[in-house]
Amino acid sequence: MIGAMIGRELRAGLVTPLLWILLSVGQVILAWIFLQVIENFSGLGADERVATLTQELMLNLFGFAAVIAMLSAPLLAMRMLSGEFRDGSFDLIDAAPIRLSQVVIGKFIGLLLLISPVCLLPAVNVLMLTGIGDLDFGQVATATLGLWLAAMLFSAIGIYASSLTAQPGAAVFVAFGLLLLFSIIGRAESLTATTLSLFGWLSWNEHLFWFLLGAVRLSDLAYFALFTALFLALTHRRLVNRRLQ
Repeated sequence: MIGAMIGRELRAGLVTPLLWILLSVGQVILAWIFLQVIENFSGLGADERVATLTQELMLNLFGFAAVIAMLSAPLLAMRMLSGEFRDGSFDLIDAAPIRLSQVVIGKFIGLLLLISPVCLLPAVNVLMLTGIGDLDFGQVATATLGLWLAAMLFSAIGIYASSLTAQPGAAVFVAFGLLLLFSIIGRAESLTATTLSLFGWLSWNEHLFWFLLGAVRLSDLAYFALFTALFLALTHRRLVNRRLQ
């Protein structure tokens, strides 16, 4: 049943122009950033370069791709639950012999598969330098993994926001609000006297940063897995409460 739900979301996502618009606009922006990084790096002398070409591409190209993924997830997720609440099609799913947990997992995986091409776009751009520039392919793979894990979190938050309301526009704003909170909460660390760095740990971009540097840390993997599972569990609880109403 999960496979059928995934296929349903993929078919629905691929026939709508929104996904292709996001991919097209994203590739145009990433290509421009890619060319700017190459031009700036080539214009520096060997003694003026503070980072390798791979590091410059990871921090700039993959960093901005994360922003594109963060903006794309709520837009793609708004129809998956919120849109179905509005037009009544979710009542048919609710009446079908399928568990709500399977519905949540199927929609989540479907959304993640739809947004995964955004995570591959920066790697495709970087790999065009194969044989031309001195690239660290291990760091490229690690950055791609980190970007995909961040997209996994964005998808879970988007699905959760979509479960809160029957208005897709409102769901998008809720998702953006949650994502913005997890983006800037790390700055609150400088306003407190605590030494636990709790606010920094809660910020997704702090964890992605280590992946972009080529480091795979257990704490970063745990962060993305934990909060993805949390928002999926909240989505499931929301659907259960809706069924009981």
